[in-house]
This record gives sequence, C-alpha cells and structure tokens, in this order.
Amino acid sequence: MGNKVVRYLIGFVLLSAMPVQEGLAWGPAGHRIVGHIAEMNLDPEVLKTIRKKFNINHLANVAHWADVIKKNPHKPDVLHYTNIAVNHRTYNQKRDCPRKRCVTEKIKEYEGLLRAPESSRKTRKEAFKFLVHLVADVHQPMHLGYEKDRGGNEIAVYFEGKPTNLHRVWDHDLVFLDGKSQRQFARQLNRSITPENKKQWVGGTPIDWSNESRDLVLDYGYPLKFSKGRELSLDYIREGRRIVDERLQRAGIRLAEMLNRLLNN
Repeated sequence: MGNKVVRYLIGFVLLSAMPVQEGLAWGPAGHRIVGHIAEMNLDPEVLKTIRKKFNINHLANVAHWADVIKKNPHKPDVLHYTNIAVNHRTYNQKRDCPRKRCVTEKIKEYEGLLRAPESSRKTRKEAFKFLVHLVADVHQPMHLGYEKDRGGNEIAVYFEGKPTNLHRVWDHDLVFLDGKSQRQFARQLNRSITPENKKQWVGGTPIDWSNESRDLVLDYGYPLKFSKGRELSLDYIREGRRIVDERLQRAGIRLAEMLNRLLNN
C-alpha cells in the first residue's frame, strides 16, 4: 500500500473519531460576524430598544447562544437546518418540514413571538436570540443539504492538508478572517455592501432564503473539486469563500431588516 493511501486512510480514521457537531452553522465566529453586520445596520432606536427591553448590548454577544443551549436536556425542539427532499430544489413545508421544527419554519414562529404584544418579556427575549442565530443558520448552504449525509457531515475531505468533513469546511474553514478580528472582518464585509445590494437582498422570506441556500449547496457545495486524493482544490476554496462572504453579508442585512421591522415601535 502506497504512502499516500496510508496517509488518507489514517486521516479518515482520525476524522471518524472526531465528534461531529451537526447543525453548528458558521461556528461561533460566523454567527458573531452576522451579528456585527446586523448591528451596523440597525436603526439607532431599535438598538436602544434591544438594550433596554432585553439587556443585550450587542447582537454578537448572543449570536452563538442557540448552539450552546443544545446541550441543555430541556432545550427547545428546534432544528438548525432544513432537509429538502432529494431531486427537489425548492422547499415544500408539507413534504420537507411536516412537524415545523426546521429552521425555515422556526424563523417564522419566532418572528411571530417577538412581534406579539401578549408575549412575555422572557418569551420575546428568547425569540430574539433565536432569530439572531437562525437567520444566520438558514444562510449556510450546507444547512439545506441532504439528509442522507447530514448536510455534508458524513462526507470526508481534506482542507489544507487536514482531515475534516464537508459541513465543517463550510461552517468554519471558509470563514477566512485573514488576520482580522471578527468585528474588523464584519466591518470590511459591511463596507463592501452597496445600496443596490441592500435593495436586492431585503424583503424576502425564510422560504426564499432557504431556496437560495439550496441552490448554492447543489450547484457549488456538493460538486466537489479535488487537487489530489480528497484534498479540496484551491478553486473550490476560493469560490466557497466568495459564497460564504456574501451569505454572511446577506444574513446580516436581512436580520437587521427583520429586527427593524419587528421592534421599531
């Protein structure tokens, strides 16, 4: 058996021993970046409302909360992904999310709870924190992937010489800070968003965002390109980083628009 084959087999054994974290879209860094971008686009009065009513000073501070509480045995019944049926590109609630637990439906549910004046302060605060997180989740292409491979978790690849899986690549590795802090990187992304971008991106629904991610995962995520063995090619990584940057931007702008709409009263 050649050395290269042995190397890849060892890598896959190591990968199989790693704990697989299903549904942790973007990882903490990506979620906080979305929170920063959204905050940069909030109406000042809405930001004051968030600080006063929920005692939350920065969206980035609670952006990862919904992943942390998944370790709680009494956690809410919320999925951070949506599995669209094989051979389908667009979301259908009855077919793909009959129990309404998926990220697509939960965003709509928490919108309603945050909007409802009869909701308690505790309920509204929890809904707010879920929205900060789930709006980012639905923009991660792998969260609209295939159930059979758990959104890429079961697809072993190498990224820059290290064994990993496809879901983790899109969660973590393609979020390329290039030496910047998360806030600095968010500012850079925010500065490159044009007025035309904002006009095009706002106004959609969680179903629209889900279908966008579905198109991206089918057209770019799953069609893998390798340089050798299972090593992802530079072309795949470059295109993936471009896509990830824009998904973080879109998520931030859409989250801000949603919160401005729900809390500007």
